[in-house]
Amino acid sequence: MKKLIFLFLVPVSLLVIFMAGGCKLDNPSNVHYTEFVMQIDSIFHPDTIRIGGTLPIRFYGTIGPDGCYSFSRFNGTLDGRNINITAYSKVSDEEVCTQQIQYLDGVTLSVNQLDTGRYIIQVHQASPPNIIDTVFVAGFAELK
Repeated sequence: MKKLIFLFLVPVSLLVIFMAGGCKLDNPSNVHYTEFVMQIDSIFHPDTIRIGGTLPIRFYGTIGPDGCYSFSRFNGTLDGRNINITAYSKVSDEEVCTQQIQYLDGVTLSVNQLDTGRYIIQVHQASPPNIIDTVFVAGFAELK
């Protein structure tokens, strides 16, 4: 009987200890971020690429006024012959940040697996107008 009680109490005790001392998700020392659509000043990319190649698109702009701001991510979709891109930044809720302006200085998005033809690149902005440009994907016969 004592053996049975021991076998029951040990797992229950361990479970209580782990539940009481476990990690908390809302730890006040964690830094939290707010993400937002970023304003892009300009983009740079080649006018023509070869089929099967990679289209590198470099982005330039101001991320934020201080070190609490940083680049977050790109969200891109390919809809027929339209390459739609949105750039996101994030700002932390830290109270102390560097006072240096943060720039997006040539961060590159690579687009792959494009078929031949002309594509429209549209960068969606936080404030209009959007940036719109084109790129031509040449087949092997067109590059001779």
